Amino acid sequence: MAPISQLSHFFKRLQTNKTEQKTAVLTRRNIYILPTKAGGAFAIVLLVMLVGSMNYNNSMGFLLTFLLASMAMVSILHTHKNLLGLKIEVGKSQPVFAGEKAQFQLWIDNREQAKRYALKWQQHSPIHYSPIPLNKIAANSTTTLDIAENQHVTLTIPVQTTQRGWVNLEKLVVVTQFPLNLFYAWSNIQLAAKILVYPTPQGQTTLPMNHSDVQHAGSGQQQGNGEDFIGYRDYQLSDPPRHVDWKAVAKERGWFVKQFGGTQSNTVWLTWEDVQHLPDTETALSQLCLWTLIADKQNIQYGLKLSQQTFEPNMGEQHREQCLRALALFNKT
Repeated sequence: MAPISQLSHFFKRLQTNKTEQKTAVLTRRNIYILPTKAGGAFAIVLLVMLVGSMNYNNSMGFLLTFLLASMAMVSILHTHKNLLGLKIEVGKSQPVFAGEKAQFQLWIDNREQAKRYALKWQQHSPIHYSPIPLNKIAANSTTTLDIAENQHVTLTIPVQTTQRGWVNLEKLVVVTQFPLNLFYAWSNIQLAAKILVYPTPQGQTTLPMNHSDVQHAGSGQQQGNGEDFIGYRDYQLSDPPRHVDWKAVAKERGWFVKQFGGTQSNTVWLTWEDVQHLPDTETALSQLCLWTLIADKQNIQYGLKLSQQTFEPNMGEQHREQCLRALALFNKT
């Protein structure tokens, strides 16, 4: 039993290292080559020519047949060499919001190598990982590249997102039929490339100001008493016209009212209790995501309280990314 358990542990470690791989190098061990349809037809033609030459004892027929066959054999080496030694690395990819396209950045390293022609990069069924059950996203796209010698280029693989969570580029296939289209060589590339998808920001644009620990220097009842601009809120019929953001109205962005307050700090808590009345979890997370972006844009100190996580009031890019990440990976238990 001991050897079996050790063998199982070895294969688990091998699979883990494969999934965590950040760099792939195309070698003779992971490049495969087969004839194309044109290559198969070409082989049949050569066979017919060989039989005809033997039947009529035609030396010129033999010469032409073997000349074409040798060209086909040489093309195998060129097709294989067009992929050999290519290095692919995972680049930096930015998070996106659900509904946007995730852009996977891959670095193709061809330094100290000959020029590569007509490399086709094809994406096969990336899997979208999420805290909630999801189906696979079938998305096939092909990009063709010519890479000059001694070059380090960037390849962008777009994936349409529909749900929050992780979207993972499971497998990439690079194919070439250069130079004669008689043979095609390919290699399967699996890299640990994933992008975080935030919830779709949508819902009410008015920040919640109903908590006892909120210091709202300029709430709806106090607006206009100070001179410091603190943000926007939805327009109400009782609002004075001079506080309406007429530029937004002219651009058909909606009716918003400018809020002004004193010199006190403006702090707001975004809590799960504020959105638990919404129809479902995804709608609630979308609302919290929108409030987070609004508070960040208006330079308001904000905190986030979820069922299992709490982020103290703060400002800045790092605080915003922490809150959005928590919303993207939220799992209500």
